[in-house]
Amino acid sequence: MSVLSVFDGSSRALEIVRIVSRHEWSFLSQLLNRGDASETRLPLPSVLCNILTELGPVYVKLGQLLSTRPDLLGDDYIAALSQLQADVPAVPWEQLKPQLEQELGCSVDEAFSTFDEMPIAAGSVGQVYRATLPELGAVAVKALRPGIAAQVEEDGRLLRKIAALAAATSLGSLYDFVGLADQVLEALVRELDFRIEASNTLRLQRSLEESNFVPNGQIRLPQVVKSLSGRSVLVLEWIEGASILSPAGREALEAGPGLVATTTALLGAFVQQYFVDGFFHADPHPGNLKVLADGKVILLDAGMVGQFDPRTRSNLLDLVLALINQDGARATDVLEQIAPPARGGKVDRQHLQRQLDQLIALSFSKPLEELNFALFLASLLQLANRSGLRVPGTLGLFVKSVTNLEGVGNSLNPAFSFTGEMQPLVAQLLARAVMLPQERLMQFGLDLRNLTIDSPRQLSQLLRRFSSDELVFAIQLEGLDAMRASLDRMSQRVSLAILVASLLLSATVMATLAQQPLLRDVSEGLFVGATLFGLWLIVSLLRSSRR
Repeated sequence: MSVLSVFDGSSRALEIVRIVSRHEWSFLSQLLNRGDASETRLPLPSVLCNILTELGPVYVKLGQLLSTRPDLLGDDYIAALSQLQADVPAVPWEQLKPQLEQELGCSVDEAFSTFDEMPIAAGSVGQVYRATLPELGAVAVKALRPGIAAQVEEDGRLLRKIAALAAATSLGSLYDFVGLADQVLEALVRELDFRIEASNTLRLQRSLEESNFVPNGQIRLPQVVKSLSGRSVLVLEWIEGASILSPAGREALEAGPGLVATTTALLGAFVQQYFVDGFFHADPHPGNLKVLADGKVILLDAGMVGQFDPRTRSNLLDLVLALINQDGARATDVLEQIAPPARGGKVDRQHLQRQLDQLIALSFSKPLEELNFALFLASLLQLANRSGLRVPGTLGLFVKSVTNLEGVGNSLNPAFSFTGEMQPLVAQLLARAVMLPQERLMQFGLDLRNLTIDSPRQLSQLLRRFSSDELVFAIQLEGLDAMRASLDRMSQRVSLAILVASLLLSATVMATLAQQPLLRDVSEGLFVGATLFGLWLIVSLLRSSRR
């Protein structure tokens, strides 16, 4: 199969082939041979990062997404891909200005008091500028790179073709490349619309304001300037703060709420997001946590978020509680609900529980302050994946978020224990769950209403089928074929034993009563036949017992 036949010979496709072949020709040849090589492997972590960086924003996003999947990749790949950033030059102001002014609906000078035309940051999707507004002061203006949408569309088509090729290799049996490609493109499409990030920022801010676990105003997000924000531009409050782990950040925290109070507030904020709202910031690394002079913490960059539906949110809380209580059986049950097996697949539940019991025993054998809960969760997802469960991508984002959060907590407070701090918070969450919050009460009411409406009709149908002899019960028993085969063998042996006994009895009677030589010969023949059948039956039973 030639490169041109795979990628239709487009210039972008040839550029991708050139970049990949320069770094890792063997990997590319295995893809094009559709896995004919004896073994297909990923390039080394550093090589993979270099390839993705050169390929551009779509593939950088692929690497960033893979860094959230500890169930798929080893620790060395996760660590390397977590640091992956697009290395792209800034777009000249003359090229970006017309698109920005079109989105604003006016000139830059009319929209802002001042505007610095030199970008302070350039990413794969957008560039950030500093400006000022009369009512708010300094603001950050995030503008979409011109032409990025067309590039994402073209690279997306090629990425799907590459994923289809990779799916046919031996490596494709381990990874859902097509599904990963779809996730990457969905994430990029969301990133190309800054209105989504603005909505995420506002939603997370409301969560912090309504949280019972965070002191009022201790943690917040930048304000969004809605009047100037749109699809291709996002205007946010400018944050003059130090990184939370920098010396200046630590000093501000110590002078303000204190390091221990800050770690407690951070954990409470994310517990609210994980288990109450089901909507959480997926990338709270130190660079996205700034500390103001008064010790308040600002959470930046709401572009990467995770979301749980109500059932998954409830199951996840149940899973965390089971793990903290070291209840392997309950954790296995909940894990199968969160990550059901692939369609048509079967999971050895007893084997899964034994493995999970061993993981829990190994992890919780050390003091709680030494337990790395994020690493424990990553090992749990790897175990689930090896057992044939389909781990949702949002769980990977959850583990990434917990990993960053736990790292910040341990750096600020060496005595910080994620599991130790979680126990009282989980108790509060369970108390709230028992009180049936409003959304659950509404769902309960809807379920009861549907049951009331549907039950008479379903009962009428059931009675009608009873009266017309149309009702058929279909019962499917696991292992019934094997049981039937065993019963057949048993009945054959019983029949043979009866036959042997009959032959022996007949031979005995004939030998006793026979007066003629012919009858005595027949009697001896019956004895021989019965003996042979009996020996065969004994050998068969011995073989069966050994099996």
